[in-house]
Amino acid sequence: MDAIRTKSGSSEHLKNASSGSVLSYNHLTYEVKSKKGTTKKLVDDVSVNIRAGELLAIMGPSGAGKSTLLDLMAFRKTMSEGGSTSLNSKPIDADSMHKISTFVEQEDALLGVLTVRESVAYALRFHLPLLLRRKVNERVDRVLTALGLQSCAHQQIGTPISRGISGGQKRRVTAACAMVTFPRILLLDEVTSGLDSTSAREVISAIRTLAVAEGMIVLATIHQPSLETLAQFTNAMFLAEGRVCFSGRVTELEEFFERWGRPVPRFNTPAEHAMNFLNNDFGSTEGSSSSVEQFRQFYLSDSFTSSTKSESNSSLHEKEVFITTPKERGLEVGKSGAMGTLFWNTVVLSERSAKNYSRNLLAYGVRAGMYAGMGLMLATIWIRLGDSDSTINDRLSVHFYSVAFLAFMSVAGIPGFLEERAVYYRESKNGLYSTLPFVLSNTFVNIPFLFMCTLVFSLICYWAIGLHPGGSAFFRFLAFLFLAILTAESQVLVIASLLPIFVAALAISAL
Repeated sequence: MDAIRTKSGSSEHLKNASSGSVLSYNHLTYEVKSKKGTTKKLVDDVSVNIRAGELLAIMGPSGAGKSTLLDLMAFRKTMSEGGSTSLNSKPIDADSMHKISTFVEQEDALLGVLTVRESVAYALRFHLPLLLRRKVNERVDRVLTALGLQSCAHQQIGTPISRGISGGQKRRVTAACAMVTFPRILLLDEVTSGLDSTSAREVISAIRTLAVAEGMIVLATIHQPSLETLAQFTNAMFLAEGRVCFSGRVTELEEFFERWGRPVPRFNTPAEHAMNFLNNDFGSTEGSSSSVEQFRQFYLSDSFTSSTKSESNSSLHEKEVFITTPKERGLEVGKSGAMGTLFWNTVVLSERSAKNYSRNLLAYGVRAGMYAGMGLMLATIWIRLGDSDSTINDRLSVHFYSVAFLAFMSVAGIPGFLEERAVYYRESKNGLYSTLPFVLSNTFVNIPFLFMCTLVFSLICYWAIGLHPGGSAFFRFLAFLFLAILTAESQVLVIASLLPIFVAALAISAL
């Protein structure tokens, strides 16, 4: 247990960092209705205070409500009546929270053709579009070094046909994209999943270092951390059945179990020891419902919580007078106004989409080849029709199948769009940009690509088939096909937006 005392004992650094904001959650509750009409509380009356520079580890068995609680804290779910959130004793709403916080989800959503450095740099450029490139590179280097990603900084994330970085490295890249903006509040959902114990410890250590240096508030759900990983956190919370069974300093865990008369065994960690009592999935004596209730009741007893509650309240009172603003922390450098943000976000998104198009051979290179192949096929079927009246039906068939084939092949754009859609949802939820820049950039980059595909198809088949030799007729044919494929592409993107499942979107788009 010395590791916990050693790591958490660096109180001088934490005092410097925690002389800023205090985030308070009071009586958070979340209920859902079952099919039978009854209600079930997934989160039941959770309250906690976290200061700047502190890291809160939210732990508990599967189904305890950890991710749901984190969603409530991030305003991604609507809490039941009676719950409240405040920053420095001032209530904050969903809009305010989204502006000052960043959420790292369990699933990684990254563009496979971008390098690690590019992925992190774009996240920063969305947040601070006017920041000098030199400053962008400096901050990106700092975060990559902290998370141990310098060795793979210029390696692509990876696509189905091109192997990239490992799953653990992807997890760290996702964390880096969130941390590079230096948010006031950082929420991490299973950020160490897929990492070995050493990597998990180093990642949490890097997050702790940045949190202390920048005065960030960090809330993280985590499964079974090692002793050294747990030591990186300042506070811990255990949940079971949606209720708090422990909330306090990490250094108090061992004392808690000793007071309860169930000391942590020699070769166990406090987190593992707690799980023995909180996990009742397998019906063991230790993990029964009665042990969960005993755990919770002892935590709620005055014999343990009186001292910690008074300390928490006094700390909160001391910190209420000190409020840091984004301007004081230098976060307004590189910001732009509303219209400027729209413009620069569209520019940066267009740049990233163009890079994605140019590198993604599977989604776009093969698709361009399909249009060329279709042009060759039609040219060989109706080669040199001639000008006689008997070829009128053949000419009508050429026009019909040209439109039909090109429009149908728009479904080939679904995989690439779904990848971008997943990234859009992650980034837009974190407030990096809105829907309009995403739609505009997608349109600006898509139009030239579709036009080039239509032009290649027309150049291959138009003259070989022997359609009207005049230039004006050719450009009418080209414009007609381009408008048709643009309409089909728009329809496919709408369907893919509504149905983010490839097979379902493909089936409906093909109708």
